[in-house]
Amino acid sequence: MRQVRRFALALLLILVSAAPSAATVATIATTTPLENHADQAVNAALRAALKKAVAGAAAMGLRWFQISQALVLDDAVTVQIVATDENPAPDTGENGPDSESRSGANAPESTEGNI
Repeated sequence: MRQVRRFALALLLILVSAAPSAATVATIATTTPLENHADQAVNAALRAALKKAVAGAAAMGLRWFQISQALVLDDAVTVQIVATDENPAPDTGENGPDSESRSGANAPESTEGNI
């Protein structure tokens, strides 16, 4: 009987520690028509598509977003973001490539933002 109680207590501790997070995450994609492929037209279409995606995230109560993908097609621009209602854990760089293997010129810039 004593072993059953220990097993039940251990199982309960495991289940409580593995409780799922209550964060809401959504992937939002928007498309904006593209008049021509001039730099100004592409930039304007990208901004408009991003603005629509962020507005959708804000309407759902999601306050943090990251650009996942942006595509320039023949007649449209598509932007995809991942949005959540919790700030993500800070990136410590432990799982990424060596800092020595990246040069400063080729390092990607952050695309994170708060709504």
